[in-house]
Amino acid sequence: MRLDIVMPAHNEEQRIDRTLHAYRAALPRAGVRFLMALDSCSDATPEIVGRHAREDRRVHVFEYPKLGKGGVITETFRRSDAELVGFVDADCATPPRELLRLASATARVDGAIGSRRHPAALLPARRPFARLLTSAGFANVVRLLMRLPYRDTQCGAKVLRREVVDDVLPHLAARDLLFDVDLLAAARERGWRVVEVPTVWIDQEGSRVSAMSDSRRMGASLMRLWLRRRLKAVTA
Repeated sequence: MRLDIVMPAHNEEQRIDRTLHAYRAALPRAGVRFLMALDSCSDATPEIVGRHAREDRRVHVFEYPKLGKGGVITETFRRSDAELVGFVDADCATPPRELLRLASATARVDGAIGSRRHPAALLPARRPFARLLTSAGFANVVRLLMRLPYRDTQCGAKVLRREVVDDVLPHLAARDLLFDVDLLAAARERGWRVVEVPTVWIDQEGSRVSAMSDSRRMGASLMRLWLRRRLKAVTA
């Protein structure tokens, strides 16, 4: 099966070169493509990614106006025709071999997501306490409010079958960091089986996620997503 890996990136000049080198080296086969979804970059990210595209025909570059993480992933999913479609964060917190494990799991089900909160997950670097606390709180709220069975909806590594992507994309609205929750909720509502797989996840320096401000913003987005899905269920 061919695998397309979407990497959303907004001003990642400090990390994207290392990430692409690692993924290209670890996944050398022709059946893997790297779809770089650049979200209104104003730094050297396009030039760095362009250099990789010239070196390796498996690297494809798509530049967008400011759409948010979910927006650029959605648009790039539409440009993929691979049997398996995944996405991974540009910081290389998920090692390449871990994404291959998700792809292998997807061969038996409809999709697989990496989980940092699974008892068997391996996190070599300790996460900052504030981020750990807010992440745990958000995960619990998502499980209760959205009635999802997953311990970790926000881990930036997921792989789905082509037919799942084609089926759920028309039902998605979130274009920000709540894209993951929206995606998983839509897949579950439509009867697809997506499993959670323990992962190796290495916390990276340079994260733009703020424990306090982003938690408030994500909380507000979560409430909007919940209301939209409740209204949709009532009017269906």
